[in-house]
Amino acid sequence: MGPPGAQDNNSDRDNDNTRDLDLERGQDGVTNDNNRHSTTSRRSGIGSAISSSNSSIMGDPDQQADTGEEWGPQHPCYPHLNPHVPVDSPEYVHTRIIRIRRDWLLQGDLAPTFSNLYPEILDPAGVTEQEFRRIIDKLNGELIPTFRPYSWRNIVDGVLGLATGWLWEDFGLTGIKSRLQNLEKWIEQWNLEMEKTMGHDEGATPPKIMPLRRTGYITLDIQISDPEIAPAPPSIPGDSRSGHPPGELAAATADTN
Repeated sequence: MGPPGAQDNNSDRDNDNTRDLDLERGQDGVTNDNNRHSTTSRRSGIGSAISSSNSSIMGDPDQQADTGEEWGPQHPCYPHLNPHVPVDSPEYVHTRIIRIRRDWLLQGDLAPTFSNLYPEILDPAGVTEQEFRRIIDKLNGELIPTFRPYSWRNIVDGVLGLATGWLWEDFGLTGIKSRLQNLEKWIEQWNLEMEKTMGHDEGATPPKIMPLRRTGYITLDIQISDPEIAPAPPSIPGDSRSGHPPGELAAATADTN
């Protein structure tokens, strides 16, 4: 045993070490908690921070990606506003666009091809399923050989374009330009035939295929008359997605009572 003063100094030193360890352990705990929260926030995104069921922001990490089956702009039958006409024209009000997506499984990036999934909303507009598939077969059957990079005509056009300083393309002598012009003429002829067929019906707007150059061959836009389809507002009182603040709903309920 050492002197009493030495024992007191040793006990004080042990207490200081214990407090230091506690502080370090506590600091580590706070650091770990902060790191855990920050990691969770980065992983789950904005959806985990908004836990209200009334929020219109879909951020649930367990929710599957939109497959196009739910009603909305990704649905094949969704009537889009017509971007091909002036906003102050009557067609902008009375017509809508049915957008056919690209089918990347057929040719990938080599040629623009469109999906043959039939939007049933085209049936009352005057385009039957048989006619729709005929249109898709015609477009894909022309676009695939036209844009095929290893066809003999495209190879010859590339060589002649390089030899003439691309004057061969500027003069419109390439096969791809002539075939695309013929395809646009076929679309115009189809629109004229539909206009003649449905022109006898009063108040009926014939369907119209928009030129592929306007959409950059990304989508196939078919113009139809406005089907006046609108999603029904939810009937749950106080639901913020109904488009009315809770105060207005409460006032309307009080007035009815």
